[in-house]
Amino acid sequence: MIDDLLRPPATPWAVMADAVRGAALLSVIVVLLWWGPVEFAVLFLVLGGVLVSRMVRVDPRIDTVYGLALLVAAWSAVVDLYELISWWDLVIHTLATAAIAPIAYLLLLRMRYVPRPEPTRRAGTGVAIITLTLGLGLSVVWEFAEWAGNEYITKEINVGYEDTLADMAAGGAGSLAAGVVLASSLSRHRHSISVNAH
Repeated sequence: MIDDLLRPPATPWAVMADAVRGAALLSVIVVLLWWGPVEFAVLFLVLGGVLVSRMVRVDPRIDTVYGLALLVAAWSAVVDLYELISWWDLVIHTLATAAIAPIAYLLLLRMRYVPRPEPTRRAGTGVAIITLTLGLGLSVVWEFAEWAGNEYITKEINVGYEDTLADMAAGGAGSLAAGVVLASSLSRHRHSISVNAH
């Protein structure tokens, strides 16, 4: 998988996906110089996330959208967009989890922790269920991170019972939609989209 990080891009979309990775690296440097450690940690996680998608060999179009979703989510926190727009938090939880959950599934598939699904409706349903479960699990981790940040770093991070439930519901909805799309894609192609070359 390390070799995948060094593989040169082969298509315009792959170049675009790598440009998003470059933007993530630049973002880490920018927040390190002009913001604080919390913002640095958030963008550093994003950088790790966009490197994972390259190792998974996901379709470059999906890779690009995934990277952009992570960057938008992170920069929304840096520039306090969540506080400025009341509904933006739910939008980001929906879209970001919809982007992350299928990448998590494809990573497990690439590492052979889940079997390669057959192009059948039953297998497709299984893919959707696993993707939904991953999305909900990641939503719990996200909410725990928000709580820990509020408790130990800064009270500016908004937490609360209703906020947590709404965020997890949004993440679940996003990951379910992504799971259905992923299952449909895998059922149309004998080979997983996770092995497409960049």
